[in-house]
Amino acid sequence: MRNFPVYPDRFTRLLDGAWDFAWLGDAIDVNAIVPSLEVFNEIAAVPGCFDTAGERIGRRGVGLYRKWFHFPAGLCRLSLDGLGLYARIWFDGNEIGQCRIPYATLEFDFSVEDGMHEIVIAVDNRFSPENAPLVQPYNDFYAFGGIYRSVSIQRLPKLAIDQIRIKTLNLETGLVRVELSLRGAVPEMLAFQYAFDGAELQRAEARVEKNEIAFEVEVPDFRIWSPEQPDLHTLCVRIADDTVIERFGIRTIETDGCQLLLNGEPLRLLGVNRHESHPEFGPVQPTQLMVDDLKYAKELHANFIRGAHYQQNPEFLELCDQMGFLVWEESYGWGQPAADAEDPVKVELFCRASATMARASVNHPSVIIYGFLNESCSDTMAGRELYRKIIESIRAEDDTRLISYASNRFDRDICFDLADIISINPYPGWISECDDWSRNNLEVVKPEMDRWADYFSAPQFAQKPLLVSESGACGIYGIRSRERAQWSEEYQSDYFATAIEAILGNPRYCGITLWQMFDCKSYTLCGQIRTKPRGFNCAGLLDEYRRPKLAFDTVKALFRRYRPDSAGLPLR
Repeated sequence: MRNFPVYPDRFTRLLDGAWDFAWLGDAIDVNAIVPSLEVFNEIAAVPGCFDTAGERIGRRGVGLYRKWFHFPAGLCRLSLDGLGLYARIWFDGNEIGQCRIPYATLEFDFSVEDGMHEIVIAVDNRFSPENAPLVQPYNDFYAFGGIYRSVSIQRLPKLAIDQIRIKTLNLETGLVRVELSLRGAVPEMLAFQYAFDGAELQRAEARVEKNEIAFEVEVPDFRIWSPEQPDLHTLCVRIADDTVIERFGIRTIETDGCQLLLNGEPLRLLGVNRHESHPEFGPVQPTQLMVDDLKYAKELHANFIRGAHYQQNPEFLELCDQMGFLVWEESYGWGQPAADAEDPVKVELFCRASATMARASVNHPSVIIYGFLNESCSDTMAGRELYRKIIESIRAEDDTRLISYASNRFDRDICFDLADIISINPYPGWISECDDWSRNNLEVVKPEMDRWADYFSAPQFAQKPLLVSESGACGIYGIRSRERAQWSEEYQSDYFATAIEAILGNPRYCGITLWQMFDCKSYTLCGQIRTKPRGFNCAGLLDEYRRPKLAFDTVKALFRRYRPDSAGLPLR
């Protein structure tokens, strides 16, 4: 459950826990369901997935969740922090909305009478071009069915603070811009009070324009947020019938030619890709699991997490804020073809997913990069138009972050000029350049990494940072080979060492994000049966139960060597 923003004046109920459940199976049309006719004869956890254990493990179909609870009369907001793959939501027998974007946050506002209320959610984990058009069976992460994250409901006042956004303007003085969005009975002039870090409230007034106010103020006794010192502040804003407390960090992120600058200082990213995945919980992330994952990342000397390939759990981002990790957050998308860029329904959903992500994460100092559409159609004109629209949708919500996308199109890509950072996913010796049986595949890693560094040093690219957003090789936990054969822990360890040295030893690259932190469930049926042994992507430095492989200590030693000191130079 997320901790911020806090609305202390609102009556709020967290609906997590045991819900009534009915398994409707694969023969039913989810859009023809009438919840009142169904028999709820089981219990299911929320957050939770219905396809991770027991007789339904791996099954696809429709699960129906139901919860009864008491709530007082008035206008209320129902919030769902993420579910999938497709859902319909009813409140007191009336359908109030649908979800077609897995992992995305949802909010519904409506009025209720005092008394007992019923919420019903039908979740369908089947692949469906109509219901869940962004999801493909071949996506390299498993498509789980369930309510992945928390569900809550709160009562809204007649004049409510819809959102607060805090943007750093000046690192020298602690000047920030505060933007407040309002809903309900919005006046022309708004009287309000505000205070930082629990201090005494200060009175102020501002003119409302388009349901928003904005003011600039210096944060008293401010501290700058960084991975080394992840200092956070709180801002409390109070109006007549509503109060919000938000947490934020004072920091800047920008580019200067081919360099990344965090708070005006050169930044090198040492990172790992991380899915929200566990063999028992699926995408459901208990707090201890998230904390332990970040402790492993700390042990690696990593400073960067790429959240792949969907909107991240808000609690995970809060932990990154607290523990000092930089984050690339990415909206839903994987390997989307050009046909998707020509489909107006999908274009709207991709843009909505990206805007929703940016709106939800605007106050997380850990989030420095917004990404989208991993390894998709950036080599086509239709794709270029889609990428342009997605970037516009992100910047309309938040123009303070850098924007990038992970490309495997390399010299065919025609969208790099749209992004702030050029990000590539090269796998020489593992996925590409690995069909010559007369040589050791590791021999091609450095020449290929150097080749792309040279290619992206051409004038049209030279003024943008170059990031390796993915690179790695698979190793199966416990498979040892003195010959260092493919799929062994030894081969994987050698590969990561070779790739890290080739990338971080080349000054053209601003960093690396290894694929990946731990093994995670992938598709289980495919024509190329070699690609996903056990139905898992086995490229993790840890296995799916977070047991370290040989590669973990290899990366740990190399990241320690390349970790920048206070002057931004590698420790070598």
